Amino acid sequence: MDKNAWMRDQTAAANALVKFIRDHDGEPDSELRACLDALHSKNIDAAVRHALRVKPHGMGGLTDWWPPVKYPNEDENYVQAVLTALVNEWCRLMALSFEGRIGGRPEL
Repeated sequence: MDKNAWMRDQTAAANALVKFIRDHDGEPDSELRACLDALHSKNIDAAVRHALRVKPHGMGGLTDWWPPVKYPNEDENYVQAVLTALVNEWCRLMALSFEGRIGGRPEL
């Protein structure tokens, strides 16, 4: 399938992730922002290049942060679970456009 086929969903997931981070007083990773900009420009090759430079989990990754509770319907567990879910979904969708995927990971 064409690597552009999922761009609408990839853009929606990246938008949601960046919005959540900003809404919770965080600063999105520069490579994540560049990926989103490339998706908005319909440049999947640039989006993938930037996505591959984002560390989703682990020390220094997107989820290595405790978003503050900002809204009455939230608690600490909820905001952490939402962040993890958004990161995982963005990763899953971006991986659909990686060339040479083996088990969801690009060949490096």
